Amino acid sequence: MAGASAATAAGVTASQAGLITVNLTNNFISATGGNHLNADLTGDGNLDLTITGAFYRFVRYGGDTRTEQLFTASANLNGVHARAYFTGGNLGFQFGSAQLGSQHANGYAGTSNLPVLTGSIPITFTDIHINGGALTNGSLSVTVSTFDVDVQLDSFTYSSTSTIPDQGSSLGLLAMGAAGVLALRRWRAVHQQS
Repeated sequence: MAGASAATAAGVTASQAGLITVNLTNNFISATGGNHLNADLTGDGNLDLTITGAFYRFVRYGGDTRTEQLFTASANLNGVHARAYFTGGNLGFQFGSAQLGSQHANGYAGTSNLPVLTGSIPITFTDIHINGGALTNGSLSVTVSTFDVDVQLDSFTYSSTSTIPDQGSSLGLLAMGAAGVLALRRWRAVHQQS
């Protein structure tokens, strides 16, 4: 967040706007960690993303000499299917499969790396504190990992149409801008729920 904001803030004048990237934390679904997906990306109490079909599962089965495990985590994010799958056992066979939209990857542990896919999903949202409440387009960065067997919402990026007057503000204050407000809102929302 700070890196993207700092790069943008360095060139901001009264007539320019820039890209804002907000890092997301603990926004995931995992085979062993459960569903922690949150569609309220900006922290304003409104859904910014449509999440359907969220599913996770961990199963262990077998007998005395053979134990198999099956892990899966998946969700549809604005209609884009994201899925991580892993199976393996004590006999050495381990297979992982990842999907993010039209991207697919498979791998066997021990012969190649287990696949990890990353990509961006388009989002559209409104927030009264972002671009004056206007409908805003952005992109959501997502990672699907067969190593962790999870789907992680990493960050979202949008274009700020707000202008910041060039009155000698420090880079730190500029970097706090909209990204700082969003981070503060998300922190408050998490701590108010506890």
